[in-house]
Amino acid sequence: MPRLVFLALFLLATPAAAEIITTRIGQAYSSAEEEREEGSAFDVQAYEGTGPAIGGALGLRVNRLEIEPVKVELEMGEIYSLRELVVRAYGRNNAFVERAPLTIELEVPDDLIGLELFMADGHTLRADQPGIGRLWINSITPPFRGDNFRLPVVLVVNGRRAIPQPPFLY
Repeated sequence: MPRLVFLALFLLATPAAAEIITTRIGQAYSSAEEEREEGSAFDVQAYEGTGPAIGGALGLRVNRLEIEPVKVELEMGEIYSLRELVVRAYGRNNAFVERAPLTIELEVPDDLIGLELFMADGHTLRADQPGIGRLWINSITPPFRGDNFRLPVVLVVNGRRAIPQPPFLY
């Protein structure tokens, strides 16, 4: 009987594993020619049910993307602006493609990143809990062959979770 009680307390005290979510959070455009060398701000905004305007991108083909940095490391509570990313698109014969329309997806445990600031300003992520996830940058313009190009940015949040306390039985 004591073993059963100990097992029950252990199971109750163990935190449940966070569910992995994949959700589209934003829309953006790749760098323009003058921004390519400067590495200036990534043009990003919160997703509001519609994607970026593609009328000006008709006929564009994106065969590959370049993203810097490929890994973002944060501490718990730290914020990161997606405007710090540099995203370049390239088409046929590695020709630079300006302002290719993109979407941004977040694939993380549901408690890793807080999106309240992102929904308010369209570019700021807050690290809530330690863990690892991915931020996918997807081209919505078709390539010459195959599927639309997408590339991940690895999100690492360092820190320690609080040690779970067993429930008190009174």
